Amino acid sequence: MEKSAKQPASGSFEKRYFTSIQILRGVAALSVVLFHVSEMLLQYTDGHGIFCRFAALWYTGAAGVDLFFVISGFVMVQSTQGAFGRKGAGAVFMARRIIRIVPLYWMYTAIMLLLVLLPFTLKTHVFSASYTIKSLLFIPAINPTHGLDLPLLPQGWTLSYEMYFYLLFTLLLFFEKRFFLPVITAVFLPSALVGLFLEIRDPLWKVVTSPLLLEFVFGCYLGRAVNHRAITRRGSLLLIFLALFLLFQVRGVTIDDQTRLFLWGLPAMLLAAGCVFLEKQGMHHYPEALVMIGNSSYSIYLSHIFVVLCAGTLAKNKVLVDGLPNDLFAVAVIALCVLTGHLSFRLVERPVSRLLFTLLSRRDRRNGA
Repeated sequence: MEKSAKQPASGSFEKRYFTSIQILRGVAALSVVLFHVSEMLLQYTDGHGIFCRFAALWYTGAAGVDLFFVISGFVMVQSTQGAFGRKGAGAVFMARRIIRIVPLYWMYTAIMLLLVLLPFTLKTHVFSASYTIKSLLFIPAINPTHGLDLPLLPQGWTLSYEMYFYLLFTLLLFFEKRFFLPVITAVFLPSALVGLFLEIRDPLWKVVTSPLLLEFVFGCYLGRAVNHRAITRRGSLLLIFLALFLLFQVRGVTIDDQTRLFLWGLPAMLLAAGCVFLEKQGMHHYPEALVMIGNSSYSIYLSHIFVVLCAGTLAKNKVLVDGLPNDLFAVAVIALCVLTGHLSFRLVERPVSRLLFTLLSRRDRRNGA
């Protein structure tokens, strides 16, 4: 979730910053929050109210993950222009990705582990040392509590895909830029076809053969296209409206691994394309609140589950919120998710990232990078 602004630090790459992409990050994070809040309300309340009535719409909020994947491919291409084939580029890229992703993920995974170990919280969860280590290392594994291939911090499942993508991207940075798109397509397309037509049970191989990997490829092609192509303002708006239309058309439809790429991945790509080409046409004024949520999107994504868990516990036991209208309860939980994520960004994510980036730059200068 890194801003793509130009940075002169040693070892860094030329970067382009699209405000629209930052806002889409916020949209993606809020979409996932809406999805989980609606699930919680339907499970622990009477289901009354306008918010619950639109549960099928909030279910589509899970497509925020697909939007994240498209954005990730886009930003990686934009942030590494001029880096392909350059000495040390791969190591710098991977170091920066680890700094951005790992510390905050480990912190929230540690909090979840603490909740599992404490005798009065998450009583039904089963502790497993090997499973916990795999979760920390982004290695897909079966959760011993419910048998699903989810890490200890459930929403961290997406980071296994991210890390696999980053690893391949790192390797391709050792070669010339012209090889990048053909190679990454040649790797992900056949593996995605395997995932589409075969039922893969092993958690690790499910990631390696997942059709969702093509969403990163969508973003990569968009990242390359925006530098060399232009779409009119009307055409950009048409892409955005088409994306939203397609997403709303499938609301309430059960999405599985075989259909997700087409029903959510393609609209996510169209939405991102419409937004970046619209910004390229000169749209540069955006509400600061949306930019703020975009900046905090990674923290919101990782931290919101704890807010939802607490809210669900209160609702289940009819403590404090008993008698509170569901709509008001939903608004309060969503607002608290955003506030918690923003505080996490301001107090933890940004300071830690800045410190580690500074140490990385100092090391590069000492090594003459």
